[in-house]
Amino acid sequence: MAETPIAKEVADEIRNKFTALATDTSKYYDADLERIKTDDKLVSRFLAHQRDDKPPKPTDKDEAAKMIESVFAWRKENSIRDLDYSKDPDKALTLMYFRGKDIDGTDILWVEPKAFDKNKRREFEKYLMWLVENRPGEAECSQITIVLALSDVGLTEADVDFIKYFINIFMYYTADVMKKMLVHNMHWLLNGVWKLVSVLLSEGAKKRVIFVKNKDINKHIPEANVLACCGGPDPYRFQA
Repeated sequence: MAETPIAKEVADEIRNKFTALATDTSKYYDADLERIKTDDKLVSRFLAHQRDDKPPKPTDKDEAAKMIESVFAWRKENSIRDLDYSKDPDKALTLMYFRGKDIDGTDILWVEPKAFDKNKRREFEKYLMWLVENRPGEAECSQITIVLALSDVGLTEADVDFIKYFINIFMYYTADVMKKMLVHNMHWLLNGVWKLVSVLLSEGAKKRVIFVKNKDINKHIPEANVLACCGGPDPYRFQA
């Protein structure tokens, strides 16, 4: 799902297709409707998401318009623009946070599942969406690199339902946001879990999931930016 330039006439064609689908505007945020009118980069992200690193198809623009409609409706249904975790978020939620950049200058979302509280899954889900919504460079439709830090995460700590939700967010409810996902130090016991959740990924997305160990994470993240939870020198731990 790499970013590709989009001609204004193509963006306008997708907008017109979306407008034809969006007959009940009460289903969407006014701010989302206003943004899509002028933000060609956002439209291009939806188109890139549909192409999924494959050659263009005649139906891509129709599918992009359908995705805009479904994403905008989902955002309103789930009150995404109304979420606010900027003040005193639950400490347990802050095991997901932005810190540093990868070798290409892309912002990194670090996720440490080991201490997830399954009883707070719904709050984790909402907090994830708030993070993505308020990520660095969101106004420019920036992509992110995700690091799943799985050291010491075994079957008892693995929350399969949350992982499925996590993947679904980037497959169906955001437009070409995930540049790559680095899965760090996944224990072999989790191979079965990964097989269950990887079926949710498109073929293009699967190519951007990279399994790494301490010895090769520097191929993707400068050594100075690797956190201690992944064997790096940065001792940073997010504090709300």
